[in-house]
Amino acid sequence: MHSSNRTQLLITVPLLAIALLISSCDISDSDGDNNSTIEPPENYEFTRDGESTVAYPGQTDRLDMVEEMKEYIATAHGGATLYEQALNDMFKNTNGDGGGNFSFTSDRDLKSKTFKPDLDNNLFKDFFAKAAAASENGEASNGVPGLLPRGDGHILVDAKGREFTQLVEKGLMGAVFYNQIFNAYLTDEKIGPDVENSETEEGANYTTKEHHFDEAFGYFNAPADFESDWPDSRKGELRFWSKYSNGSDAQLGFNDTIMDAFIQGRTAIVNNNQDKLNDQVDVLYDSLELLAAATAVHYINSTISNFNNTGEAFHALSEAWAFVNALKYSPNRKITNQQIDQILNTDFGENGNFWKAKKEGLNNAKSTLIETYPDLEPVQDQL
Repeated sequence: MHSSNRTQLLITVPLLAIALLISSCDISDSDGDNNSTIEPPENYEFTRDGESTVAYPGQTDRLDMVEEMKEYIATAHGGATLYEQALNDMFKNTNGDGGGNFSFTSDRDLKSKTFKPDLDNNLFKDFFAKAAAASENGEASNGVPGLLPRGDGHILVDAKGREFTQLVEKGLMGAVFYNQIFNAYLTDEKIGPDVENSETEEGANYTTKEHHFDEAFGYFNAPADFESDWPDSRKGELRFWSKYSNGSDAQLGFNDTIMDAFIQGRTAIVNNNQDKLNDQVDVLYDSLELLAAATAVHYINSTISNFNNTGEAFHALSEAWAFVNALKYSPNRKITNQQIDQILNTDFGENGNFWKAKKEGLNNAKSTLIETYPDLEPVQDQL
């Protein structure tokens, strides 16, 4: 059983219209229409006629793509040369296999789902070109991209000291995953009152509205039974945003809060309860934004703790940079663009140059985040 204080919807249910399973809800009727009423299940598991209605293969493919892009860039840490074309092919998914660079095939891609202003500004295209060029250099220094010692190995950094694996991996977590959750799948266009929710899609066991909400969940990509106090033995099942949710769960209870909202929201869709759905969407906007801010504070703390160890400090600050940058993708964000710019381009070093970062600036960035997100104040030093 979950340790959260999840509240069950107390609804009178026609006995012949529903079979409430142990961990999932089944909606069945003679026409296949979505007109039954259910209570929220314990896990993110929904069925109709005994078959799952949850599917998000495209999101899983894109998470796999980001993982393999990061792995490719990390080969430069051991001295391998990176190729700009290979990174662009992976971003566009050329020929369905990233130009031969993916270990799998898919008809999905990352580029078409990337935040359009980032595409227009060539954010990732520039990262790819600079990473490839840096991989042909030797040791990095202020203004010179290349390899920077970290622990027993190295990291590949740009001229400002930012680690390329973090800029690309965490950058795409924001520009694709968060962007799609916030600006596509949780919008009225995808899950509003006018979206089809009475008939299942042809050849599928879900309605269009159900599927859109599931795709938002797919970018969070947690196990169906994800919860607070997640066991260490199952941490390998977490990746990207669900992994970072778990990382701050002890302080802020993100796992239960976010999963509750996804489960309650999906239940509201089944029950055609738009007001309840809108309430849960509000929770998701707030909680996912807070998660990015909390993770940024965590990495600012790590940077300060490792300030005299350049490799460790720049690794942590690269992560902090990406998580602060991820805040911009929420249209409901509490932080302003000016505050984000101040943190990234002044507090993290003059003109965003990590080599010029000072503890005073790092503490100022932390203070801005704490003031903007007061829920972080009691745990700011434990993150």
